Amino acid sequence: MVSASLAATAQDRFAGTWTIEKAEPAPWVQTTDMTEAKEIERLTGAKVAFKADRIAGPGPLTCKGPHYEIKKYQADELFQGALAQFGDTTTSPDQLADKIGFGKRPIVTLQTGCASAIDFHALDQDHVIFALNNSLYRMVRASAAGRSKSNTKTKP
Repeated sequence: MVSASLAATAQDRFAGTWTIEKAEPAPWVQTTDMTEAKEIERLTGAKVAFKADRIAGPGPLTCKGPHYEIKKYQADELFQGALAQFGDTTTSPDQLADKIGFGKRPIVTLQTGCASAIDFHALDQDHVIFALNNSLYRMVRASAAGRSKSNTKTKP
């Protein structure tokens, strides 16, 4: 019963619909041909929904029967250790993480238990980043995107 409760808590933390706002080359990318432009174009603007029984969205993010788990990572664990393993050798994983926007440690991470093994790292309550094929994708929670747009409207 405890594991079901923890999975529900993990799913609740990230529950709802998110939009992939943009992509950028991962810090370990040295040339632009290391990223996949067609994939970036296909994923940017797409919706992703974390539901109790599945993740709905574009492939390879979709998943039936995820096993959600919250982890707390240090910078060297982000993107399955890629900042430490492939990052700029003139700087530290902590400095790279700060540059990406991870200002606090530990970094709350959603592991899904899905075949794609993509982790979702929280910048804050409404923004997450995941890595795929040498790109970092930034997602915003749909409700936060709506608040942001309404806050920028001009008043009569």
